[in-house]
Amino acid sequence: MQNNVIEYTFEHEFQIASTRTRIIASIIDFSIFCIISIILEYFFGEPIEAIGFEFYKMPALILMSTAFFLWPISESVWGQTLGKRILGIKVLTDHYEPIDITASITRYILGFIDYIFLTGIIVAANNKMNKSIGDMAANTIVVQLKE
Repeated sequence: MQNNVIEYTFEHEFQIASTRTRIIASIIDFSIFCIISIILEYFFGEPIEAIGFEFYKMPALILMSTAFFLWPISESVWGQTLGKRILGIKVLTDHYEPIDITASITRYILGFIDYIFLTGIIVAANNKMNKSIGDMAANTIVVQLKE
């Protein structure tokens, strides 16, 4: 287990968030998205044969907006998704400043590669800053906030 502590200013000290904590935060975020998706499916989805549901028009827009709000918008505004907030981790730039929308969208887009192919988890587990591919591209770092 790595114990990388970064001094930010005299008042702030951050520790690099562990890969395990980041995975749990992602699972929480994805679970929230799935619950919202299931609710939308129940009320607005049109069943298709043996596969699931399809969304058209407003329900599809609501689902896409929800995904965009849960990840890039919340990270760019607060530096945290709901899962990250629950676990006390935050996304910052490599210079330990709040991230902007561009960095957040970069992390979001590359998050598909990070998690679908598990390459981001493997890469994060094998570098000292626990950076995923999205973090490297966006020049961001995920830190554990001190209580």
